[in-house]
Amino acid sequence: SILAQTPVGKAFAVNKPATKRRRASGMPYPLCTRDSGRGRAACLRPQAAPQPHGRALGAFRSESRNDTLAPAETGAASRKSATRSSALPEVRIRRKEDAMTSDVDVVILGGNIITVDPAHPRAQAIAVKFDRIVAVGQDDEVRPLMGAGTKVIDAHGMTVTPGFIDAHCHPMDAGRRSLLRVDCGPDKASTIADVKRALAERALATPPGQWLLGFGYDEAKLPEKRLLTRSELDEVTLQHPVFIEHSSGHIGMLNTPGLERGNLNRNSPDPEGGKYGRDSAGELDGCVFESGQDQFIGRGAYRGQPLIPDPTPEQDRQAVALASTLAGSLGITGWHEMLADPTILRAFQTTRAHGELHTRVSAYIYIDYLNEITGAGLQSGFGDSMLRIGGAKLLGDGALSGRTAFLWEPYAGTTDNYGVQGASAEMMEAQVLAAHKAGLQIGIHANGDRFIGMVMDAYEKAVGAYPRQDHRHRIEHCSVMTPELLARMKRLGLVAIPFGEYIYYHGEKMSSYGAKRLETMLPHRDFLDAGIPVAGSSDYPCGPWNPLVAIRSCVTRKSRAGDGIGLRQRITAEEVIRVYTLGGAYASFEEETKGSIEIGKLADFAFLSDDPTTVDTERITDISVMATMLGGKLVYEK
Repeated sequence: SILAQTPVGKAFAVNKPATKRRRASGMPYPLCTRDSGRGRAACLRPQAAPQPHGRALGAFRSESRNDTLAPAETGAASRKSATRSSALPEVRIRRKEDAMTSDVDVVILGGNIITVDPAHPRAQAIAVKFDRIVAVGQDDEVRPLMGAGTKVIDAHGMTVTPGFIDAHCHPMDAGRRSLLRVDCGPDKASTIADVKRALAERALATPPGQWLLGFGYDEAKLPEKRLLTRSELDEVTLQHPVFIEHSSGHIGMLNTPGLERGNLNRNSPDPEGGKYGRDSAGELDGCVFESGQDQFIGRGAYRGQPLIPDPTPEQDRQAVALASTLAGSLGITGWHEMLADPTILRAFQTTRAHGELHTRVSAYIYIDYLNEITGAGLQSGFGDSMLRIGGAKLLGDGALSGRTAFLWEPYAGTTDNYGVQGASAEMMEAQVLAAHKAGLQIGIHANGDRFIGMVMDAYEKAVGAYPRQDHRHRIEHCSVMTPELLARMKRLGLVAIPFGEYIYYHGEKMSSYGAKRLETMLPHRDFLDAGIPVAGSSDYPCGPWNPLVAIRSCVTRKSRAGDGIGLRQRITAEEVIRVYTLGGAYASFEEETKGSIEIGKLADFAFLSDDPTTVDTERITDISVMATMLGGKLVYEK
């Protein structure tokens, strides 16, 4: 056990990481103020969070707890008190003897704590009661709150941050792929021959006639630099239909039996919002782009009728549990599931009932289900701190990494390739208007500058027709930006959800966009300087989930090969941490309950082996997550 605990009020640690202890006070925090100050310990008794059904995670609880603190504030007053940045609230205790008997449940001591609280950016100790933070300060200020029933964690040599929040990812799909499909990613298969061998091995164990599925294929990271062809997949098997998903999620690759299942041939017209790849003779080459995948995966007009059978409910439960376990190992305590449907929502609830959901979920439901959402009277925010409705999600143009984003100017080296529009302006505007009128928050996938402008048109019309002061509508990815789009985004009050790790992980693909566009691609610096709210996201499994990869990518703006890309858009490690914590909370209207280490907020923390703000930038990805805490309970230990 890296983090040792004891209920006797004395802290100790085993196998502590060999990192030099740093002073908790006096460290700069460029995001907010250079004067970090000395954090005062203070207490505020939180309201007990409603308990979920099943064996859900909660706070460490002392069997001998005495509830003798003064009654908590309620409603807006409590929320304001929990998040105000001007000063920490005063200790609220009826009398001295009450303080001696009201032991906190958990205390963290000796840490280098990055609070993301502008008033007190750094601290050394935290106290937790129920599942909430009740004190933040120095060791000698928090120790008096300990008692015989307090669990103590020694965090000497470690950096503690708020739990990371990934504001755009697809955790259940990622779990499904890992459980049920062949990993065709470059880390597993470094050539097309390797991919074919892995598929052939799975084919031997798959009954004839059943689908053979793969995921993660990324041609840009292979020496061949091309997509898989129909003939190559035919060489793997003609006894099974084959479908291989590109790492971007926007391209599928099929063999002949797979195309036949979809009744596709050389005479098949391209679908609206997509296309079918063809060879020089006009024959289908096996690649299907954007909505060309819909009938295979059950999306759009094929909703509920996928040619590829859905996993069973038990497989989906296992997929969510697997994803939640992985998230914990990366310090992630919150997800924004960005393409939810009834099946996914049921899987989250089932996993939670089994005590296997260790990550807080805000689910953004695919717009195809808008009538069901509004018919049930659901609003953004419905649910609790573990599982809630975020809003509605719309798909849009192509993929940044797939180089199908919809652009105003053609891709570098081409004269007529502008990417894939994906959705018509008329349909998108009607859907946005309906969702906005229903009171939902909206997130729209938009990578290319041309499609981003279309999204802003739709938002501007909806907000103009039905004004709402704090809608926080989102642009998911908002990759290829311009100064004009930035100014308009600020004026419309939109939230930016750009990829965090793409410059580092997909840097080899970016030359397709040309040098000029790279200067304002994924412009974290411009977003922050313009005062546009920005949250961190991975789009996992389209990119690596590890927030530390994103921190390195945003700080250095270098690819894995070391090439600098849009260096003017670099931001500091402190800023990235804020984007991946409080930024994510703000993007789902949850900044009053999580995203920073402040009194009254949820006790969600990541324990790191080193400080991302002080290590060499090239070593940020060498930092280990030592433990993850959710609601005062450790859900992962290295």
